[in-house]
Amino acid sequence: MKKTNEMELEKERRFKANNKNLLLFISILLLILGVVLLLVDPIKNFKRSRVADDGLQSVREQIELGENTEITFVVPRDGMEVNGESYDVYGDEAELIQQMMDDAQADLPEYVTLTAIGIIEIDSVDISIPIWNEASLIALRYGAGHYEGSVLPGEEGNCTILAHHMRQEGAMFNRLDEVEIGDPVRILTVDGHELVYIVDEILTVPPSEVDDYIEGDITDTKQLTLITCTYPAAGVTHRLLVIGHLLEEN
Repeated sequence: MKKTNEMELEKERRFKANNKNLLLFISILLLILGVVLLLVDPIKNFKRSRVADDGLQSVREQIELGENTEITFVVPRDGMEVNGESYDVYGDEAELIQQMMDDAQADLPEYVTLTAIGIIEIDSVDISIPIWNEASLIALRYGAGHYEGSVLPGEEGNCTILAHHMRQEGAMFNRLDEVEIGDPVRILTVDGHELVYIVDEILTVPPSEVDDYIEGDITDTKQLTLITCTYPAAGVTHRLLVIGHLLEEN
């Protein structure tokens, strides 16, 4: 009987030891997983920033060459997603429209060619990023995007430029909320012309009202509208609009 009890006690000790080792292994595994998850976004942001910087440099160099040719830059379709990126779709057919957009994105080739229309620079907040000729999900990962329903920079009407308000300091339109009325916004076009807009209005609106400000025919003046996300105290995502007029040359 004594030997049997000793055997049972030994089995119980081994069981507890095995459970302890298993819990320790699971704890270490969860810790490693947590560290990896914490590093995923910073690593992805770093890689995306490197590509965006390369794109800016490429566009700037080609503009400086002065050949007035089409300026393109090739980027990967996948692997550089921005957290929370999505289309603003409203109305009864929102779900169907969103699905169509998702399907179109999935049908893209592994590498996508972006076409630049210029560079936007706001010295007061250290913004200098390329402007692509589309405001697609992929284009906005690597710079600003021109809304196709608006006019081109320098033309009569409203020119709308969109970019992400990245959490990373200095990335994309991260500091657009620091722009003040009177600040100049410069756009260097692919043909080498420099356009200067002066900020004269700053608004914050819900996403459902953005359509009232983005179309090209909402004004007959030469206007620029910059749009990014903003985060009010209530925690609800709104859109920050910085609006300016073209400073005409004398």
